[in-house]
Amino acid sequence: MRSVVPLPLIFWFAAFLVGCRDSGLERGKAFLQLEDWPRSVGAYDACVQKDPDNAEARLGLALARLGQVREKSQVGSDSLDDWLRVARDLAIVERLDSTQSTHDERADALFHASLWLHKRGRSPQAERLAHLAQQADSRHAPSAQFLGNLARARGEMIEAEHWYSRALAADSTYLPAYIGLGEMALADHDPEGAFVYWQMGSRRDSTNLWLKDKISRLTDSLGLRVIR
Repeated sequence: MRSVVPLPLIFWFAAFLVGCRDSGLERGKAFLQLEDWPRSVGAYDACVQKDPDNAEARLGLALARLGQVREKSQVGSDSLDDWLRVARDLAIVERLDSTQSTHDERADALFHASLWLHKRGRSPQAERLAHLAQQADSRHAPSAQFLGNLARARGEMIEAEHWYSRALAADSTYLPAYIGLGEMALADHDPEGAFVYWQMGSRRDSTNLWLKDKISRLTDSLGLRVIR
């Protein structure tokens, strides 16, 4: 059967895709390594427009946008849409290529979106996004810690302890969870428990001045022995 598409057009389209896979992706990768986020976004986005199912281009675009929004967040110019777009980009990558593991980056984008909302007094929406971050990656310690803080602010201490413990299960070096557990113990009139948690945290970061001060105060006031 004769092709309904002229052969020269087929050859042109094949060359078009190869050009994207070769020069376009290579340019995007080079700019990504240089942390030239705008040009990396431009190069990868051009490839995605040409070949929407190209998982490599989609991943590069997501990582370039992630770098861009992280840089913007340092000066407070990030937006909710920025973070959510990155999360959507990464979800598309995972659907196109199940071998790609971007769960941690997607959880982090959702977590930062939740922080953006929380800073603007939109705590219920922030909590929903933090739960989505945990669904994306249950080992994402910051979102677990954040959910613990929200529960603690509501007086739900058992729930708060659950999330703090989950943060430590994900990352045993995650200092904010030790601090949170110690503060809860102190509020529950258990200074010895607070001392133990803070001492455990201090072992992970011996330079933390806040912990040093808290441990010193408990040691002086209660005569507790510093655990080596």
